Amino acid sequence: MRTLQDLSSDITSHGGTTLIVTAEPASFLPEMRKITGYSGAAINDPENSLVPLVKERYGLEIAVSEKKGYVNGMAQPGILILRGGKTGNGGREGEVLEKWAIVPSTMNLGGASDRPDLIQVWDNVKAKMEGKGVVHGVYKKMGIVGTLWNKVFG
Repeated sequence: MRTLQDLSSDITSHGGTTLIVTAEPASFLPEMRKITGYSGAAINDPENSLVPLVKERYGLEIAVSEKKGYVNGMAQPGILILRGGKTGNGGREGEVLEKWAIVPSTMNLGGASDRPDLIQVWDNVKAKMEGKGVVHGVYKKMGIVGTLWNKVFG
């Protein structure tokens, strides 16, 4: 979340906005904001009602894992970046610029690691918006140590 917050001014300067969706109850949001510094928009979806919509509309399959305390399961991390609706974008409003979802496995500790570097993801999105090729053919993955480091230190 800290990396997303750090990128938010650049995202905003390109006409974008950040939004997170979490399976956690709304009561968890203030503490998450305090710990991570994330100040962008957030949707609490403990029913995981957006999972089938995202799959149907954008072809992004978000995994939902069983987890104690989550009646409807816990949605795993995913990234969906859409082109906005500015005039003059050639009618490409809603075009998927990037999508990614973790596939939980034993090797990534059930989805706790192997997440793409958000800075590299944003580099590729900016290149696509400018009509250029991708900058990063393969994203650097955050392993468990990097994931834990980011959770603690940003």
